[in-house]
Amino acid sequence: MKLSPLQVKHYHFTTLSVIARPDVDLEKLDYGSEPYPPMKEAKLHTKILLGEPDGESDPHQFIVMLVISSNPDKTSHFPYQFAASLEGVFMIEHDGSLEERKRLVVRNGVSILYSAAREQLLSLTARHKYGPMLLPAANFSGLSVSDKQSGETISKARKKVSLKPRVRARPA
Repeated sequence: MKLSPLQVKHYHFTTLSVIARPDVDLEKLDYGSEPYPPMKEAKLHTKILLGEPDGESDPHQFIVMLVISSNPDKTSHFPYQFAASLEGVFMIEHDGSLEERKRLVVRNGVSILYSAAREQLLSLTARHKYGPMLLPAANFSGLSVSDKQSGETISKARKKVSLKPRVRARPA
């Protein structure tokens, strides 16, 4: 096994919410042969932000922020409304240009965070009224720092970003 040049130093959720929609007609829920509700009516939205430290001209550490949400239409049969926001601190050991490092961090960092959100949402919905929900697999390989594709927005978070994870002291 060889370690990746991109390493996750820390990640955490800032929002994690699932609501079983009370207005869903149980008679109209059709999962077909699947154990999960189909995502076609979910109205899935993502937002991606890349943060870099101020004052560094050649950074190798970045923060990737990912927001995934679904707020289905009233007429939708998708049974859940949800939101997940994550922040991850990534270190990249790559000697390419700054733009190339950002591109690699965005593509791969978002994939890592999306997988974490997907698993958490599956776990949270496992005991919900309508059963487990699994986000679809997603491919972020086409993303770059300036792209605006498929509803995803990537922008540089140019405000002061603390790259140190917030860790609470645990009582002894």
